[in-house]
Parts: sequence; structure tokens; C-alpha cells
Amino acid sequence: MDFSDGCTLCHSELDLRLLSSDSAPDDLLISITRDPHDHWAPEQWAALWRRFAPRLIALVADHAPDPALTLRSLGPLYANLRAWPDDERRAVEDALAALLLDALAHRPSWALVELLGGLASTDDDLGPWLARIDAAPGPAAAGGVVRLAHHWLVDLLWGEDNWFAWWYPDDPGALVREWTSRAVGRVERFAEAHPECKTARDALIAHDHLERGEQSPWIYPGWAGYQWEQRGLPRGYGHPEPRNT
Repeated sequence: MDFSDGCTLCHSELDLRLLSSDSAPDDLLISITRDPHDHWAPEQWAALWRRFAPRLIALVADHAPDPALTLRSLGPLYANLRAWPDDERRAVEDALAALLLDALAHRPSWALVELLGGLASTDDDLGPWLARIDAAPGPAAAGGVVRLAHHWLVDLLWGEDNWFAWWYPDDPGALVREWTSRAVGRVERFAEAHPECKTARDALIAHDHLERGEQSPWIYPGWAGYQWEQRGLPRGYGHPEPRNT
């Protein structure tokens, strides 16, 4: 497709010509995925992703800033991945699933949550991606499940549910509660196999407090740092911070 009649509000004529060549720089591709949906026609969004999907997914894998915003451009108002022919859609979804499983094994929980929000925005549905996590085999994936469960369970205890910057479900807390309830068995097995793992132990403590409707046993971040400073101690402190420190 010729992209020369694309969005000239955000991009130069040279940029648009580069999109029709193999010379489009990475920063241009990332910039385009962050354009408002009405700056490009639906067929142009789809053509951009079909042409550059391998590079864009590789950029997200290489820790491009704000990956959720890049992936949002696969959503219904943009490239509309769910409307693609089955073989093309599955190829992109499989590449994204590989990215997700690598993040599950190797990235911190906050980065995994950010990525999940972007993946959910591609079809307005988090469920299929959480199902991929549920089915992920091996010890590295199990460790990722423990980290994610801990992250979300502690947030739920603190009343936090602002996880997704570019995806807006009606009740994100309900979705996360459902998954953490499912994941608890896997966390329990991990804790039994690795009794030294504090993250697994804390995840189970958080789950128990949620089930009983009890207050978090940890001080909300920031308050503990203030308490440390009042004692003349460095502000660096553990997460989560026990209430009795």
C-alpha cells in the first residue's frame, strides 16, 4: 500500500514515503502506532501492521517504551486484528503469545502487567492471554505466575486497580480476582517446593487476608519510607513493608 496520503498532522512527507520502503526507522514505526485512531484509515492501520508486525513485535520485546500503547494500535479502532483472516491473525497472536511467555519468565511483574494491558486492548479481552499464562509449563513460568499473583494480590489488598493505562475494562478488579483465585493453587505448590521464597509466602498471606476481608498486613508504599526517615534511617525500604516495623 502507498502510505503517501497518510497522516501529515503528525508526520512529514518524507516519513510517509519511508513507510513504503524498507528504510522506515524504528522510531517512526513506534511513533505511528501512537497516533490517534482517526489519523489513519482502518485499511491503512491494517496495512501498516501487516507490513511491519515482525519489527514492531521485536521492538516491544526489546523493551520499547510504553508497549501497551504500541499494541493498542492492533485494537478494534485501529488495525482491528480480530477481523483479519484466520491464518494472519493466528500468526500475529502466536508471536504475541511468545512475547508474553518470555515476559512471564524474565520480566518484573509490573512490566508483565503493562504488557497484559496492551495485549488485552488488541481484542478488548484479557481472558485469552491469562489462559496462555495458565497453560505455560516449566519452573520459569511458575515463578512468573508467583510474581504476578503477588503483585495483583497485594494491590487488591490496598484497593488498587489502576493497572492498565490503555485498556479500560468496566471492572478490572473482578478480572484480576478471578485469575488470582485460579492461580493460588499453583502458588501453593511453588511455595511448598521453594519454602525459602518470600514472594510466594507473601502472595498466600495476601490471598488469605482478602478471603477473610482483613486489612493488609503491609503498610502502603511511601508511608513506610516516611516512617524510616522519621527514625533517621535511609528511605530505601522493602516491598511490601510489614506493619509492625
